[in-house]
Amino acid sequence: MTDHIWEFLLEFVDQSESFAHGFEAGRIWQGLIENPNEQNYTIHAANAELMLRISESTGRGLTWTELSDDKWVVVTFAPKLE
Repeated sequence: MTDHIWEFLLEFVDQSESFAHGFEAGRIWQGLIENPNEQNYTIHAANAELMLRISESTGRGLTWTELSDDKWVVVTFAPKLE
């Protein structure tokens, strides 16, 4: 059986890297706004700086773990403090 964990589910009309990173950040932003609990996401390593900005903007702590291929990072946003 083939491992499809990194298979694309949707092809973008705009194939630029910046569009893909913006799309990725947008879905994470929405998840953080809707859910005050701890959140984990696997992201493109190139988007790590934007995750720091989102962390600061939402008031959540952030930790990350680089995966072995240097292309992906698992980020964990701490629960939102009230």
